[in-house]
Amino acid sequence: MTNRIPSNYVGVWKRSKLRRGASPWDLTTRVFWLQTPYWHADIRIPADRPDFSGVCSLKECSPEQLQALLQQEAFCGFTTVEDDVCRWLRQIDYRLRETDDFGQMRFTGNDVEEIGIATDYYELWHKLPDSVGQSFALERIQNSGDEHQQAYLCVAGGYFIYSRNRGMWTSPAVRARRKIEGGTASRAEIEAFVDFESSFGTIEEGIGRIEMSTLPWREGEIAFDLNDLAMEIASVPSATVRKGWRLIPGSGEFPLSNVRAA
Repeated sequence: MTNRIPSNYVGVWKRSKLRRGASPWDLTTRVFWLQTPYWHADIRIPADRPDFSGVCSLKECSPEQLQALLQQEAFCGFTTVEDDVCRWLRQIDYRLRETDDFGQMRFTGNDVEEIGIATDYYELWHKLPDSVGQSFALERIQNSGDEHQQAYLCVAGGYFIYSRNRGMWTSPAVRARRKIEGGTASRAEIEAFVDFESSFGTIEEGIGRIEMSTLPWREGEIAFDLNDLAMEIASVPSATVRKGWRLIPGSGEFPLSNVRAA
């Protein structure tokens, strides 16, 4: 399935507010939704996440820091639009949501209101000006039985979201989530569950640098070099299944000729 969505959806959207039912407005959570012509990625980090200075891995996190990581949200998948209803079909999901994600969309210029249909919620989004332009989505193919983690790279204009699934298979991940919710999960289970990366950042001269991540110690690091990706993609036909990055069909065109000169 590679049906493209309307062009006004494509770009990076920053959320300014959310309200669920009669709950108070959420005006502080840092939320970005990146939409390519077919694929999307989303990252949501609470503003009160504690400081992680000096922490370089999940092993080094305090119990309080691990609990804070559990409050984050992130997901990635493909998008469909029918009339004014948008559906986000999640392929990987930090929270392992078990219900459909869809809403009614009302566009006004570079703003869009998202209104709940199955549940009562309201979100207001604003498109980032620098997100207009080249847009595409890549997937990393892993065909080794021991390397099953899914990973995606979505790009719109000068922004990206890199999404990498946790190493756990779905069934044990769901069991771990239930134990976490019940307060019976071990430290090892919590670490394995939150080992899900969603990293948002900017691209300058072909270099993607992370500005916000579900793994805080990744912030400030280089995520990729478009030149390296271009060489890899150019050398592998899209229909070939092997380890490496390839363009997701229908998700835009990778700028093989527009990356930084070597």
